[in-house]
Amino acid sequence: MDVDFAFICDHAEIVGKINALGIGFDTIYAAQVPVTHPYFHLVVQLRASVTEAGNKDMEVRLIDADGNDVIPAITSRFEVPRPSAGTEGIARIAVLLQNVAFNDYGSYSVRVIIQGAEMVRIPLRVAPPPQTA
Repeated sequence: MDVDFAFICDHAEIVGKINALGIGFDTIYAAQVPVTHPYFHLVVQLRASVTEAGNKDMEVRLIDADGNDVIPAITSRFEVPRPSAGTEGIARIAVLLQNVAFNDYGSYSVRVIIQGAEMVRIPLRVAPPPQTA
């Protein structure tokens, strides 16, 4: 199984294809910490061979720079569809993360583990707003 792409964004929905807004941000600016970010989406598209079709276990983790969970792990199952033609199937996933509390400025990471193997690692940073001249 291969990752075609993965990103975090302001909003996403899957209606056959992926519709996403605010794609690929990597920094949350906060005047002070702790800060609670109201919501963002994780989007992943996977491509799998016909032999990999079927139900898969997935875990999404948001961790801090020390490897500690910021939120409890999100676990779910998804299906990699058997292709109707050809040798590859595509699975599209959008996960909503709501009211995430970041206690400190610094580096974080969104991780996606599928069938026990880490498939995605997206860096995320919480920082004070940039100074303007």
